[in-house]
Amino acid sequence: MEQEEMNKPEEEKMEETIVDVQTEQPASEMETVKDEVNESVCKPHCHKGLCIARLLFDLLMLAAVITLFVLYAKGRPNAHKKSGADNVAIANMTPGNGDILYVNIDSINANYEMVKILTDSIDAEKSKKEVVFQNRQKALETKLRNYQQNIQSGSLNAQQAQYAEASLQQESAQLQSDYEQALASLEARTTAALSQIQDSLIAVTKRINEERNASFIMTYGGGSNLILADPTRDITSEVLEALNKPFKKKK
Repeated sequence: MEQEEMNKPEEEKMEETIVDVQTEQPASEMETVKDEVNESVCKPHCHKGLCIARLLFDLLMLAAVITLFVLYAKGRPNAHKKSGADNVAIANMTPGNGDILYVNIDSINANYEMVKILTDSIDAEKSKKEVVFQNRQKALETKLRNYQQNIQSGSLNAQQAQYAEASLQQESAQLQSDYEQALASLEARTTAALSQIQDSLIAVTKRINEERNASFIMTYGGGSNLILADPTRDITSEVLEALNKPFKKKK
C-alpha cells in the first residue's frame, strides 16, 4: 500500500489533501467551486499573455500581407453599378489610346511615406495594448494562484470561496471583453489606413493618366500573376514622386 501511495501522481495527492482539509464542508460544494473557477478563469486565458501578443501581432501582419494589391485588385464595392448620369459621362469620355501602364505595389508599400506613418502609428498602439493586457493577465493569474492556495489550506469556507470565485469570473470576463474590443479597434484602424492609402493611390494614378490617356493601369508585385512587364510602361517612380510630394513639403 505504501508503494502504491508513493506512485500516485502529485496531482492526485493534492486533490486528496484538499478533500482532507475541507472535511467540515461538503466535498461536492468545494469541488464545484474549484472546478468552476479552473474552467472559467484558467481555460479561457491559458497562456493569454502569449496569445494576446501573438494575435495582435498577427493582425498587423495580416494587414501587411493584404496591402494595397488585394484592395486595389478587388476594386470598390458596387463599382460595376452605374447610374444613368454615369453612363452619359462615360459616353462623352475620350477613349484611351490602348496603352497599358504598370505600378509596382511592393515599391509603393515600401517607399510611400503615408504607409510608414500609418504603420508606425498602428504599431505603437499595438505595442501599448500588448503591455497592458499582459500585465492584466499576470495579475489575474496571481489572484487565481492565491485563491487555489487558500482552498488547499482550508482558510476559506464555502461562502468565501464562492465569493472569490465570482470575483475571479467577473474579472476574467471583463479582461476577455476588453481584449476583444482592443482587437476590433486595431482592425478598424488598419482597415481605415488601407482605405486611405488606396484612395490616395487611385487619385494620383488618375491624375497622372490625364496626360497619358492609357486604357489600363495595372498593379504588380510579389505573388501576382504578372510574370513580365514592359519596363518602359512602368510608372511606379512617377506615382511615388507624386504620392510623396506633400510630405516633402512638410519636411
